[in-house]
Amino acid sequence: MIVDLHIHTNLGSICSQLGPDELLERVQELGIDGICITDHHSHRGANKMLEYAGDRGYPIFRGVEIYTDFGDMLVFGLRRDTRYHLTTFWELVEMAEEDGAVIIPAHPCRGWDPKHGHRHAFPREIAEHIVALETHNGANKTRSNLQAQELAREWGIPGTGGSDAHALWQVGKCVTVFEREIKTEEDLIRELREGRFYGAYLEELRREVV
Repeated sequence: MIVDLHIHTNLGSICSQLGPDELLERVQELGIDGICITDHHSHRGANKMLEYAGDRGYPIFRGVEIYTDFGDMLVFGLRRDTRYHLTTFWELVEMAEEDGAVIIPAHPCRGWDPKHGHRHAFPREIAEHIVALETHNGANKTRSNLQAQELAREWGIPGTGGSDAHALWQVGKCVTVFEREIKTEEDLIRELREGRFYGAYLEELRREVV
């Protein structure tokens, strides 16, 4: 099952130009089997997207992207919203454990924005509190994704893929391929915990099929 695990919409992220109609049309056109809405710090956009999609039958999952002192984190299964730009990684771990959520560092090797207080290296101990690294990010340069893939190999953890789309043309560039079908948010969290997936470029998957 092919899922774009990292998408921002104009329903919940002020930085996104991506509307629900064009998003649903585009992912189905690309042959993507499901999407996860990961707006910043809030499930508001994901909830609106689920309401908008209604009973169309297309799989849409909720997630959230949270800024921490170790960079942005994709979180699935969190039952709360968080403070914007005021969450430490260890605070997030505590929340995730309480809610049964899972954490994946987003675009971990993209570089460091001087506006934010990122640290320049991840401490090895955070590997115990994450289920994967985002190794394929559609908004990254190839070099950054290769570095993330190397870090995942070094830590012995799997990689995910997501477009990090904020506009229509970005949708579906990178995806996560799950071994099993996912129908619910609970399915998604279980498969992420079990590691039955890998990150990929959609274009490369298409070439493999041909």
